[in-house]
Amino acid sequence: MTIAPAVSRDTILITHANPEDNRFARWLAGRLTIAGYKVWVDVGALRGGDDFWDKIEHVLRHEAIKQIVVVSEHIGKQGVKKELALGDVVRRKLNDPEFMVPVRVANIDFGDFPTEILRQNAHNAYPNWAACLEPLFETLDTAGIVKVAHPDAEQLAMIVAAQEEGRKLVTETPEILYSNWFELRGRPDVWVMEAKGTTAQLDAWSQFTRVPHVLHEGGAIAFCGPDAIERLDKHAPPLKARASLPFNGVIDGTYSRHFGQRADARRIVVNLMRQHWDGAMHRLGLVAVDFASGARGRFFPDGLIDGKVKLKLADGHRIDRVLSGKFKERRWHLCLVAQPKLWPDALFRVHANVAVTTDGHTPLPGEQLQRIRLRLTRSWFNDKWRDMLLAAMGWLAESQEILDIAASGERLTISSLPMTFDFPVSFAAEEDRQAEEDEAGQITLSEDFDTNFDGDDPVEEVAA
Repeated sequence: MTIAPAVSRDTILITHANPEDNRFARWLAGRLTIAGYKVWVDVGALRGGDDFWDKIEHVLRHEAIKQIVVVSEHIGKQGVKKELALGDVVRRKLNDPEFMVPVRVANIDFGDFPTEILRQNAHNAYPNWAACLEPLFETLDTAGIVKVAHPDAEQLAMIVAAQEEGRKLVTETPEILYSNWFELRGRPDVWVMEAKGTTAQLDAWSQFTRVPHVLHEGGAIAFCGPDAIERLDKHAPPLKARASLPFNGVIDGTYSRHFGQRADARRIVVNLMRQHWDGAMHRLGLVAVDFASGARGRFFPDGLIDGKVKLKLADGHRIDRVLSGKFKERRWHLCLVAQPKLWPDALFRVHANVAVTTDGHTPLPGEQLQRIRLRLTRSWFNDKWRDMLLAAMGWLAESQEILDIAASGERLTISSLPMTFDFPVSFAAEEDRQAEEDEAGQITLSEDFDTNFDGDDPVEEVAA
């Protein structure tokens, strides 16, 4: 039987173990179809029927431009072996060494791949399926695979099947959803003050004081009054209180006349909240790090926490996490990035990130950090980030319900637990999630993690 010319080929065939890898095959087929590719995958019945094999053989010999091979512990099934053997024949007749594209979905050593794909560039979808998409799309784009303008009915049905498969993971079990919104509990008065000294004195004080404040119309605005400022900073210029205003009245616009406009008042309050957070994190021992995006975070350096952070929440959820550890010659550290918000209420939106050091205290520069961080945390799922965030906030609050971020005795506290929401259903994740770090936080890197982070080129994921 002759091989059709390559120019007439436009289909990506997905070879996988049926039915064991059907779920991933449907998912991948749906993503490829949405991206514009023409895809063929057999998920209709078990291997062995002549009709099914005839169809697979026809597509491989005459329509397939690429053959994606799903590599799992079921790669040795007889039907998969037949497709690999035929794919190898088509590869040689098309003179396309990259015709077969392995995608690894299980903890299979690259050296144990079947002979037909042993030397092929492999994309890793274990344990995070989505991790394979970007490099796979890049491979298909580099190969010049033609996309179709509109998917046909069979392809649309494939997408629907993939979506229906995803819905099977939803269960009727109620679940508590944790946000990353931490409510401002103790709300201080907002003090509007005028300076009795010169403008130069006020400006000089503003540059060096530890008192969170905002200069405004020849004076200063803070969450504490002149007496508290004098106790905290003996070098403060003479300040006189114009007004002491309730926090909620300032942000809802009741006292806008003191600030010009309501928007100005809200910006000032947000600024003061940010300064108080930064000051509190500094006093608690967290180290500042600047990200390439311009955001600033605070990370837990070595020596700050002794061992794991263990918490038990009111709903029975137990947390047992390390917040820093080692990988190769570097150190990783949980980092908190906080943004004060006044909507839907006064709160801090805090999300967990990662800083990387070589000495446990000095963060790597933003651009270099970004490359390492994306590689290091690509298999960290949402539940892990959630527990690390809860552990961090619990440690900062010394396991109490509130975290005090006041600078000079003012009433300024935030909840150590985020806002939660009751949800009527749950999502039953079935991925095999293996922890990458041990009890001491040392990360065991997967074999495709390249540690040469000093270069500018992205690291290719390759088989052994």
